[in-house]
Amino acid sequence: MRSLLGLLFLLALTTYSSATYCLCRDGIEEKDLQTSIDYACGVLKDCNQIHDKGPCYQPNTIKSHCDWAVNTYFQRSGQISGSCNFSGTATTSQNPPSTVVTGCIYPSSPGSAGTTPTTGTTSGTQPFQGPPAFGPVGVFDPSGNSASSLFISIALTLGFFVIAFL
Repeated sequence: MRSLLGLLFLLALTTYSSATYCLCRDGIEEKDLQTSIDYACGVLKDCNQIHDKGPCYQPNTIKSHCDWAVNTYFQRSGQISGSCNFSGTATTSQNPPSTVVTGCIYPSSPGSAGTTPTTGTTSGTQPFQGPPAFGPVGVFDPSGNSASSLFISIALTLGFFVIAFL
């Protein structure tokens, strides 16, 4: 019986998807979306993907370009807490936007986002230190801990405790 419960517990943990995207919210004014694009692209230093003839230019909408810019910023910042807020214009999602076209690289994790953006240097050697005060507004936890990882840790501990004492 313990083996069956242990197997079910491990199976439940393996179905969790780690893909997290940062997307601009629907219903936000275009000027606010453009502000988010400008900020993200200013930090990224490279938004050629969403420029004319870039692989992510189509569909040519502010919302689509905003999705790519804030998501790339979010992934390159290591998905740190607060890096997908952009003064309330963006939020995280487990699903990519439905508008991604073939050939557009749309990162879903920090490792797939390319190089880490830099802040305040011209040499490009200083690592990204998190969102500046006027950037994405949200809770910034420099330890990298989040509520979901705390929940998973507690669930694992309780699960193993229950299995051990059944």
